[in-house]
Amino acid sequence: MKKSLLAIIVVIYGLYSCTEQKKNETEVNTTSEEIVNSEEVIQNSNEESFLGEAFNTEDLTSLNNLVNHMNESDSLNATVEITVTEVCQAKGCWMTAKLPNGESMRITFKDYGFFMPKDLAGKTVRMHGVAKREETDVATLKHFAEDAGKSEEEIAQITEAKLDYKFVASGVNLMQ
Repeated sequence: MKKSLLAIIVVIYGLYSCTEQKKNETEVNTTSEEIVNSEEVIQNSNEESFLGEAFNTEDLTSLNNLVNHMNESDSLNATVEITVTEVCQAKGCWMTAKLPNGESMRITFKDYGFFMPKDLAGKTVRMHGVAKREETDVATLKHFAEDAGKSEEEIAQITEAKLDYKFVASGVNLMQ
């Protein structure tokens, strides 16, 4: 009886140790992949200052043309140069830019695949992606206001959906 119990304990301990070792190896592999991905972004940033996908920075659409096309069609692939007015202070997951018509354009990033430095406001960037004009619901507008650090009073004043200019960037070129 004691030998059987001892044998069972040894087998369970062996299985547990193997499982724990595989778990640790998985954590190491995940960490290594994250480091590799970080190094790729840093390498791209150092070489050409791109976040996300690299693109031709010379084929620019003017902001006036962009606004005109956004008012006329569902969506438009474009590369534009903007001055960033605001960046999400929670993690850099969106930014805004002023358009020539006085309105703002909200920029998000394809597949939530990369984020902007939080201190990018006031700096110029070039970005490539899809521009569109669509309605943003009240809940989302309030969420954006929270991310921007707006006061509770300002957030409470948001009561209606808004037709917004939006840009989903697949790549951003941080200009020096």
